[in-house]
Amino acid sequence: MKAKDFLEYLKDNLKETLRLEQAYCHKPKGCYLAKISLPANFLSILPYLRGKVSPLFYDPQSSLIFKWPYRGNFYKISLGKDYLQWGIVSSKEEAEEVFSALFTFLRDLCQNLEEIKPDYRPVKRPPPLEIYKYLPKTNCKECGELSCLAFAGKVAIGEAEISLCPHLTFENLELLTVLLEGGTP
Repeated sequence: MKAKDFLEYLKDNLKETLRLEQAYCHKPKGCYLAKISLPANFLSILPYLRGKVSPLFYDPQSSLIFKWPYRGNFYKISLGKDYLQWGIVSSKEEAEEVFSALFTFLRDLCQNLEEIKPDYRPVKRPPPLEIYKYLPKTNCKECGELSCLAFAGKVAIGEAEISLCPHLTFENLELLTVLLEGGTP
């Protein structure tokens, strides 16, 4: 099945295939991950998609995870061989709305694959302690977290941007940027 036909199938069958699962890291009521099981292998478009998004994680053989902006929020999108998952959403209606916009983005991507250079380079986020080494360790809370280590944890999973640290030196900002892009500082 071609990627474009496959996306049409997903859109036509969204109501039957969409599931909401309790978000494991967000226990408050109303925090869900939306998930669709895919009847075909979608891995072939991941290298093309990787070049169009800022990946948090990418393994060409298994999945791509990226942050996707929509209406002032950032959603984590995970696309694997047999699933598409996005969140955090508060309701099935929000999940359907986000999927509709994501569908348009993916459809447009699939229509222009021949114009996009695929990028097969893997991406792995550094662990929190590696990020913490470059932070000022002031625990000032100005980033919105209780400590620099908590902030490093949020950066590691893509829930905070390193630029939110007001006391980070320019040199360490550059080193962390390289580290977060998969390089060696």
